[in-house]
Amino acid sequence: MLPARKTRQGNCLVTNQNHTEQKHIVVVGSSLAGVRAVEAIRRTGFDARVSLVGAEKHFPPVDRPPLSKKFLREEGLAETLRMAPDLDVELRLAREAIGLNVPAREVRLDDGTRLRYDGLVIATGATVRRLPGTEGVSNVHMLRTLEDAKALRSALVPGARVAVIGAGVLGCEIAATCRALGIDVTLIDVFSQPMLRILGAAVAPLLADLHRQHGVRLLLDQQVLGLRGLGQADGVLLADGQVVSCDVVVVAIGAFPETRWLEGSGLELADGVVCDSECFALGGDSRVVAAGDVARWHHRLLGETLRVEHWSNAVSQGQAAARNLVARLEDSGETASYDALPYFWTDQYDWKVQFIGTLGEQARFEEGEPGDRAFVVSYTSEGRLTGALFANRPGRLAAWRKQITAALEGSAAA
Repeated sequence: MLPARKTRQGNCLVTNQNHTEQKHIVVVGSSLAGVRAVEAIRRTGFDARVSLVGAEKHFPPVDRPPLSKKFLREEGLAETLRMAPDLDVELRLAREAIGLNVPAREVRLDDGTRLRYDGLVIATGATVRRLPGTEGVSNVHMLRTLEDAKALRSALVPGARVAVIGAGVLGCEIAATCRALGIDVTLIDVFSQPMLRILGAAVAPLLADLHRQHGVRLLLDQQVLGLRGLGQADGVLLADGQVVSCDVVVVAIGAFPETRWLEGSGLELADGVVCDSECFALGGDSRVVAAGDVARWHHRLLGETLRVEHWSNAVSQGQAAARNLVARLEDSGETASYDALPYFWTDQYDWKVQFIGTLGEQARFEEGEPGDRAFVVSYTSEGRLTGALFANRPGRLAAWRKQITAALEGSAAA
């Protein structure tokens, strides 16, 4: 085997090598889940050539959570992911995977390159949903990439009127950031409360009150029909006849898993790459794993399949999937189910809201009560503890995580 030729990009050691004996692991997706997968592979000590393919050109990749908050509020550079030094990885940036041949174990890239692999990590994340009819409208913004954030930040000037379509986590954070900048904002959503599907009916109205207290105009139970104006929107048209006048439109209506390049590959796709409890893709050859926003896996404790679009899941699942893949390639038999509980947090105004587990049929205030600034809410289904929410109570998370895990473990063993 010829000696390695190494170069450095950022804090990442990049190796270009003629490999004749090493296994080759290809990681498709150079954002959070993909980077954490590469780190996990290296921590195992497994001697493999690793290639990281990413559509984005930035490396290290941008840390996305601050883009909707600190980055929009302040002039300055975006935060990048902290990474282990000297990853010894072959970078293929600004390149997209456009096809997968499972029998041949080959990934096809948009420049014609075909990468043969012994093991594959799919971490292509999710793509933002566009509002139909908004293509080419100059003042319509979405927020996913650094370029998106820069464009939106430049539009948030004093006196601007902002209409945010979608009151999920991202939409609510952008609305809160606009108010911190003193900008008028209207938050529009098809559901009756902001973040209703995430927080549940007991807590979502409290978040609505928080936004109203800070001057956000909430238009809920509203369907958006389209935009008014050609080339540049000056209003959002609602189904009830209202027109929301605006200078800036932000579309935050969710995302879909980026699996288009996998169509026809034979992998099972259903709102994500369908995986078993150990993150191995179904329909593959047992050497393909998926992690992060793109993965839909069987959660052993919850007894259902999940796809989770949260930062913490991208981290832990990227690591777990990579470890299982290495164990499979080594034929060690040391694979393990990925049982991490879904977890997310959001910072809005002076509130930090955290959630662990899943919503249940019943919600109960365990600490505090509606109207308090700080409280803890538990969620149960059929008497089984499934989740907990914390508003300005970060110190309570660890104890409740243990309780929920114990309850689910007991239920799974029964």
